[in-house]
Amino acid sequence: MTWRGDLPAACWKADEALRIIPVEAESTSDGVFLATHTSIPLVQREHVASATGSIPATEYDLLRAVREQPADQPIIPILGKPGTGKSHLVRWLRINLKTTNATRLIFVPKHRMSLRGILDLILEHATGERADELRAKVATAVDAASDEKEARLRLRAALAVLVETRGAQQDGGTPEDDELRAYLASPEGLPALLGDPVFRERLLADDAPIGRLVREKLSGKGAEDKEEAFGFSAQDLDLSVDDINNAGADAQTVAGVLASEASLRDLAAKMLNEQLGPAVSEVFGIGGDDLKQLLVELRLELHSQGLELLLLIEDFSIFQGIQGGLIDAITLIPTENLALCPMRVVMAVTTGYFVNNIPETVYSRTYKVYDLEASPATAASFEPARFAARYLNAVRAGSTLVDQHHTEGAPAPNPCLTCPVQEKCHQAFGQADDMGLFPFNKRALDLAIRSRSQDEGFIARDVLTRVLRPVLHRDHSEIDENRFPGVSFESDFKAGALDILDNIEDQVQLRTPGDPDMSERRIRLVRFWGTGSGPQNLDPTIHDAFGIPPLDITGNPPPPSSPPAHQKKNHTPEKQPSPSSPPTPSPAPPEATPRLVQAVDRWRASGDLTQGARNDLRNLVHAAITGYLEFDNGFGTEADWTNGKKEYAPSFAAVSSIFLDDDKPDGALIAIDRTDDDDVRVLRALAWASGKGSWDAVPNGEVLQRLCMTKAQQWAARVTAHLDLQDRSDDPELARITHALLTVGKAFGIADAYESDPHSRIRALFAPRPATTGTQARPRLSKWQDAFDDPAQPLGRQWLQGRLIRLASYSQGGGKPLALDLPRLVRAVCDSAAGAAWPAQTSDVLMQAVHGVEHRARELDQLLDEARSLLPDTSDLGGSVADVAKPLDNLVANRAALGRLPASINAEALAAAARTAKTASRKTVDTTRENLQSWFALPADERLRLLTGDWDGPAQRIGTWMRMADRAVEALENKLTAGPVSEVQYEYDDALQRLSAALNALSDELTHVTAPGGNA
Repeated sequence: MTWRGDLPAACWKADEALRIIPVEAESTSDGVFLATHTSIPLVQREHVASATGSIPATEYDLLRAVREQPADQPIIPILGKPGTGKSHLVRWLRINLKTTNATRLIFVPKHRMSLRGILDLILEHATGERADELRAKVATAVDAASDEKEARLRLRAALAVLVETRGAQQDGGTPEDDELRAYLASPEGLPALLGDPVFRERLLADDAPIGRLVREKLSGKGAEDKEEAFGFSAQDLDLSVDDINNAGADAQTVAGVLASEASLRDLAAKMLNEQLGPAVSEVFGIGGDDLKQLLVELRLELHSQGLELLLLIEDFSIFQGIQGGLIDAITLIPTENLALCPMRVVMAVTTGYFVNNIPETVYSRTYKVYDLEASPATAASFEPARFAARYLNAVRAGSTLVDQHHTEGAPAPNPCLTCPVQEKCHQAFGQADDMGLFPFNKRALDLAIRSRSQDEGFIARDVLTRVLRPVLHRDHSEIDENRFPGVSFESDFKAGALDILDNIEDQVQLRTPGDPDMSERRIRLVRFWGTGSGPQNLDPTIHDAFGIPPLDITGNPPPPSSPPAHQKKNHTPEKQPSPSSPPTPSPAPPEATPRLVQAVDRWRASGDLTQGARNDLRNLVHAAITGYLEFDNGFGTEADWTNGKKEYAPSFAAVSSIFLDDDKPDGALIAIDRTDDDDVRVLRALAWASGKGSWDAVPNGEVLQRLCMTKAQQWAARVTAHLDLQDRSDDPELARITHALLTVGKAFGIADAYESDPHSRIRALFAPRPATTGTQARPRLSKWQDAFDDPAQPLGRQWLQGRLIRLASYSQGGGKPLALDLPRLVRAVCDSAAGAAWPAQTSDVLMQAVHGVEHRARELDQLLDEARSLLPDTSDLGGSVADVAKPLDNLVANRAALGRLPASINAEALAAAARTAKTASRKTVDTTRENLQSWFALPADERLRLLTGDWDGPAQRIGTWMRMADRAVEALENKLTAGPVSEVQYEYDDALQRLSAALNALSDELTHVTAPGGNA
């Protein structure tokens, strides 16, 4: 079952996304095109050069303008950036423009249209001897250049000759421009570069202008080609080659000059582009004059037949090289002496190409200009959701059904109307014109579009091919399998959602412990589909559709435990060293987020961090760490240390020791990673505390302060180990005491005692004894542990702790200890110090205390039987506790309802025991039991850890229920087999007999509960 019942979670087929939204949008059928068509922002201007007088327009205004177009203003340009929908408008016009028998329509598509193909389109409408001559010339000329390699070489050579012979010519240039042109047009300039054998590979490459232009003229533009006209750019002339020393001297010189001077590269590109047209004409044998003559002949012929000519061009730049002839032909106006037929031209052309490459003579022949670069007011009225909804709807319906409706003249199908979850889907995800936005909602769609937009503008092609198509095709299986939104979605669209939910504290509230994948998906869900900017649950339908359960977002994660008292300076909790006293900041307004906090959030999201913020954050971390380094322990004051005196080298300085992510060198002492949640939380919390001057003003300050203290201790341990500035004299007596106290910590089940890092071990030396939950159930263990910490005994744990403090602390004169000598203690807790030989002067009392601890820790076998007796054997249970308890509870309830429950069964107590048993960890119980069976093969530390582990509670809860269940099954069996069967009871008892086999099986499964070691 999915959120849509028996239907798949995704309400479309992945392959339909490729059919409805292909790379070449014009390749769709007319049915699909019309089903997905939406009006996009468009403005109409009366004059090309005028930026004023723009009025909002629609495609129907364009259609009316074409119908009303006067003969002396034959040109209507459709302008816009690449991908904004210019070709789409031309196609819509072609479908909706109903021409008469008096109109000859020539449609020139922009893709896969070669030079010969363009001319053939025009020649289709021409007849007569002159037309036949032109057809023969076109075929001969283009076929002669059909070899692409040869065409590239010939175009390169033609450009070299034309630049050298014509490139220096310029009207109205400055003397400086004339001088530069003269140099670039000389044999030592561009001609030398074009003819050099070393640079030829760069100039003739597939992605270089020569290669692109030849490919276009022979094969037409592909979907992967730029919409702008092919030509040289300044970047194409920033040349570098591996074997430049083998190039000619002149070529080396001009390449070096171009590489060092951007303005010179611009001029060189301009000079080459000026000669592209003549060069194309020379190489392909067909030029602008031929095209002009062809069109003039055609217009003369159509006039004689009383016809008109309508030319629809999807991309005017494909005429590059022969465009002059086309422009001359379409700007000719019929006169008494030149009987040409009326000609109208609608051309889609990028704004830049029109402004830079179309002569001003066209402006006077322009009727109206339609511009897709809409004003902010026009763009604001456009709803991207309506645009996307039609494509989403068509993909759901499928191309076959869409085309069928079009053929039959029916409205485009809308699968949402018959969807079983339409109402709640549209309410949760949104809709436009009754077409749902799933799997987007308006916010997710807007953010995805923003991430793929240039200059915040709406680029229709980008929305289709970089937003809708990837999600509908690539992510289809993720949606169907409850794995959406995935990493690819976030990678594609995060640029549109920067600073949304990049606050690490907000992310922590959305975590699912133990399930990092679910946590990340929930963060993506809230970031893109949520409202506002903080942690939240969305509409339940959205959670259901994506398989992401909502959370109880009411608080914060539990705080880490406080650091032990021995690590607090002067042993007074209120003065413990911590990041609680950051450098004094300039106080910020209470409602403002401090500057450094914002910097951390930006760094987390994008990796961007200014040097100033980086230094400030380093200093905050440095201050937090030095609070735990005990720099006043006999090795000088903190000021002496950080001033870099040689006697204290190597020093711990923020600038050389603390690194933030991408600037860290190998072996960095403190490296803070922006992908590590704890690192970022600590850094952000320190920034908050610094900005507010107090932890009280930090949101969730108590929790974050503890997290910072724990992290600062870890960093301090790393610094301490690195600096190694300790008293070189080891103390074997101190080492034996610390390891005896570690053994006591292990006996108490203190986790830090088992850790390998020195600071965890030091915490264990003074950590309080954990509260024992199994004192009554495990009296032997409790008594054994009491022997380590009996206040009545003079040589117990407290006595050893006092002895350690006297040996490993500093004091003023003969007074109380002021601070632990942490470096010295770090060496004492190392494994290598565990078996240190006792000094000759060691007192017998101390050795007796340590040996007593060691001896007592080895007396574990006496506790083994007690532990085993507490652990129920669940191997024959036949299923989980829940699976076994449910049918038994149901049977007991049914018997109780009929008044036939044995008196020995307490139904409420049995059900309560089952509920507590279900919450217990059977895995913990089973694992502990298995390990106890391998007792004699375990190392000593593992035996200690096993016996003191926190498994008592689960074992007791499961064991209690198993014993009660066993007695209940026995009582039910006795009841079922005892007493006469009356006529009234016959039918009911007959039904009970059918349950007998199941009850017997259940009894067998629970038999082991009463075995030795498991008796109630």
